[in-house]
Amino acid sequence: MNFRFVVLAGSMLATAVPQIAVAQNTSGTSAASAGIGDIVVTARRTEESAQTVPVSVTGYNADQLEALNIQGFGDIGKTVPNLDVQRQFGSASAPQYYLRGVSTGSLKFEADAGIGLYIDGVYLGRPAGTAFDLADIERVEVLRGPQGTLFGRNATGGAINFITSRPSGEFSVKADATIGNFDRRKGGVTVNLPSFGPVSVRLSYLHDENRGYVKNLTPGRTFHFVEPFGTIKSAKSFGAENTDAFAAAVHIDGGALQVDYKFDYTDKVSTQLAQQLLGYDPGYVAGVGNPPFYTAAPSIYVPPSTKRQKAVALDMTSPSHLKIQGHSLTAALDLNEAITLKSITGFRKMDEAVGGNDIDGGAYDLGGLPFTNISSIQDRHQKQFTQELQVLGKSGNFDWVLGAFYFRETGRDNNPVFIGAMFPTHLPEIIPSLGNGIGNTINAFGVPSDYFSGADVSIRNKSMAAYAHLGYKAEHFELAGGIRYTKDKRREVVRAAGIIPFAADPKVSNASFDHWDFDATATYIVNNNVRAYLRFATGYLSGGVLGGQVFKPETVKSYEAGIKADLLDNRLRINAAYFISRRKNVQTLGFDTVNGTFLFSSPYGHENGFEVELTAKPTSNITLNASYGYLNQKLATDPIKGPVNSLAPKNTLSLGAQYDAPAFANGSHLTFRLDGFYKDKRLSDPIRNAATLDLTTLPARFDVNARVSLVDLPLGGAKVKVSGWVQNLTNNQKLEFARNLTTNVIGTFQVPRTFGVDFGVNF
Repeated sequence: MNFRFVVLAGSMLATAVPQIAVAQNTSGTSAASAGIGDIVVTARRTEESAQTVPVSVTGYNADQLEALNIQGFGDIGKTVPNLDVQRQFGSASAPQYYLRGVSTGSLKFEADAGIGLYIDGVYLGRPAGTAFDLADIERVEVLRGPQGTLFGRNATGGAINFITSRPSGEFSVKADATIGNFDRRKGGVTVNLPSFGPVSVRLSYLHDENRGYVKNLTPGRTFHFVEPFGTIKSAKSFGAENTDAFAAAVHIDGGALQVDYKFDYTDKVSTQLAQQLLGYDPGYVAGVGNPPFYTAAPSIYVPPSTKRQKAVALDMTSPSHLKIQGHSLTAALDLNEAITLKSITGFRKMDEAVGGNDIDGGAYDLGGLPFTNISSIQDRHQKQFTQELQVLGKSGNFDWVLGAFYFRETGRDNNPVFIGAMFPTHLPEIIPSLGNGIGNTINAFGVPSDYFSGADVSIRNKSMAAYAHLGYKAEHFELAGGIRYTKDKRREVVRAAGIIPFAADPKVSNASFDHWDFDATATYIVNNNVRAYLRFATGYLSGGVLGGQVFKPETVKSYEAGIKADLLDNRLRINAAYFISRRKNVQTLGFDTVNGTFLFSSPYGHENGFEVELTAKPTSNITLNASYGYLNQKLATDPIKGPVNSLAPKNTLSLGAQYDAPAFANGSHLTFRLDGFYKDKRLSDPIRNAATLDLTTLPARFDVNARVSLVDLPLGGAKVKVSGWVQNLTNNQKLEFARNLTTNVIGTFQVPRTFGVDFGVNF
């Protein structure tokens, strides 16, 4: 722990302790007005208070989501201990998650993520499929640690579940609008329609746009590729977004039968954060990746820098176009007071024209032709169908769940990578090279194919599982245990990659895996407000096939001890946990220009750490929050690929304070909120390289957000809310993501200070 962390932790305690003392001496305020409210979660597949669930879980309700400006999966890492979320390069739409050291950093369809991602109980097969903007969120829950039985599909690190709102059945309208710097414009409307018999409907629409944060010095440069890539034009700026999202929810109240249909659709045009040239690998071949190698004029060359630039030259990075749609149908039938049958059916589809990805850090010419050191184009499509059946029951002190799960996914990822390629300008289109003599890019480095480091791959993945969970509840203790069996089948068809097809035929590979998972929990209930638990759980991340090479599943055994307590007349909440994880065959993806995308398979990974979440409400007007996570991680060396770096931060900390002022005569009131978020310095490249270690180490950072709101201002028969907000208040400009791509080292920097005003009306 460094000095800065000690100072921050001391500040947290200095803030919290006096307020706790105030709470101890305050009298005459009821728990209803001053106490901390419950957060509902479904960690055990049924709705219950997060304080009664013997697992590390952080939940947010709609008010908390608004206060923290959480609008989708990419925003969720702000206050959860040992969770880090960042945007990475390679896609404008793929957030990368680290939860207790387990990552979802894969953009490849052949490898799965170690964190289970869900929307309305439907499993999301791809992290890139979480890049939609949810127009209507009711609550969010983050479960930390393996969820091997009830959320067993690839949840070695944990699970994140977003729940959208159900129709109310009463007519209401909620409209919101935002204006901010960087031409931020956002507007949304939600309409609840009056119920028609047993049917109620809720409709939501959202539009969100900004112009980006870094200027492109080479906008509008055009490249004509064959289908499916088409014509691409380099972007005007980086970090820009233009999103339209729609959601619909239908609820049918049939008494014993409850049916919910949810639909979401997102159409997003966006550009990646600026991929800036940080430096070069001195160990690479002399002359390659070195600026004198390129013709000076008419090139636009921005020298390497480890400071964030306001303008870069990326003449082949174009906007990406992402379309996501999802359908879910959930039906619950109460057979009697003790037994409920439940079905969750889901279909989701993702289409992403990624466009061009210029990752050499500059615009160059060679011999009078546009030249790229390393760049790519990409077209991605994925479909998935899920079906889950559950039987939930209660009998005396026992409650139980029986379940079955089915998942089927198909996808295609066409991703040529150009290394040392010149693009002829006299030809009407550029044909990616599939073999010797095919295509019309001119290679300057002798790489035999545009797919030598890229790939054109299609996949089909299937997973089936059955599980059971049993709990026993007594006055002062609870016992629970579960079991799950999973069977995975994987198929990869490689049309082009490495030496395919110019020296080998397209390759079809199949693999299958199965695994048993278990969990057991013992909880001691001191009283209604204090409980302690011990938990053992296993987890399983499917193996697969990458580039025709089969890799083993990742497995984990986890031990956790925790306490959950509501103290001082429900004005102080303390949740704490200590955990130990032991993983085998740890899966980590790396990339270089020789091997393309490859898999590290560390024989083992060891993690241990602890987490603390504090909420204090010393008066009815003041709410204080703090969370801290510590992670100690060690990954063993891959026997073939070599050492692999841990990329998760060791320390994460969040601090928050909210003051709700007394109401004015008209019933409105002011709310002030301040939040700070800290994460330790950490590595960003899994490949061990001492020569570029300084360039790929991300610095520690402490970001501050602030918000002030005027709430419940009456206007006719409506209620109005006006908020002013700022994110990254101190305008940090720290490196957020970095990789050594062999020829050069590039990185992206965090979003600069943004601010704006929100307007909302409910009637």
